Amino acid sequence: TNNSGGENILFLSQVKDLCRELQPQMGFHPFMFRDGKCTLRQSWGDCWRGECEDIVQEEWGCGLRSRNDKSDDNKLHQRRDDCETPFNKVLHQVRHPLRTIESLVAKFCMGGVEGKVQPSFLIFANALFPQHNFSEMSCIEAAGYYVDEYNSAIVRARELGVDDQFQVEEATPCQIAKAAGFMDSDSVYSPSRDRVLKVCNSESSNSAANQLMKSTENRYNKGLVSLRWEDLLGGKNGSRKKAGDDDLQKRIKRLTRNLGYDAT
Repeated sequence: TNNSGGENILFLSQVKDLCRELQPQMGFHPFMFRDGKCTLRQSWGDCWRGECEDIVQEEWGCGLRSRNDKSDDNKLHQRRDDCETPFNKVLHQVRHPLRTIESLVAKFCMGGVEGKVQPSFLIFANALFPQHNFSEMSCIEAAGYYVDEYNSAIVRARELGVDDQFQVEEATPCQIAKAAGFMDSDSVYSPSRDRVLKVCNSESSNSAANQLMKSTENRYNKGLVSLRWEDLLGGKNGSRKKAGDDDLQKRIKRLTRNLGYDAT
């Protein structure tokens, strides 16, 4: 049966949950997308809530929507014009899922791996992926299912709206710039192309732009959390699941392989 009406109601409910209060820990604010009707001098109230709901509804799926609407291959560069942020290329930056889960646990788990999940994370996770009840999960489970759902959604969208994927541990800035189209003859801003080509040419092979990237800033997990595959099993680290339940472990191992990593 067609349940589009119910799905629309659920979607609008999700949007309202995301926008009810400002959640600065999640790195999201409507002003990041456009100059709207509110000012930063205003506290989070009706104006910003309305602006937030508008931008979330407009941006939700805009990249896929505009690509599907373009039938002329010569106009592919316009395929995301429906978005407030109409990027010419969309890249999926990935990291080993276990390392990503560790970082989320370090940032959003209050009281360690068996502590409570920060409310801001629960609001976003429950709104984005309502098929799960993150509020009933342990902190590792909440981080794990979020990582799986978020990345799996992007993997499924590759054929429709994602141009390329790169592993952050194995990519140089020049490789990413090339994948993003900064070296293409029809790049959006030609002066940037000239600068990128100069920095990334073969004579600059020893430059930082041609070296693997190393994260030195914004590192929440500084040796605080180190996870192994068995930590994803039910009954461990505050999990309410049956001891040995391996649903999350299977999901993360499958995701790990799909992202091109070794899952042994």
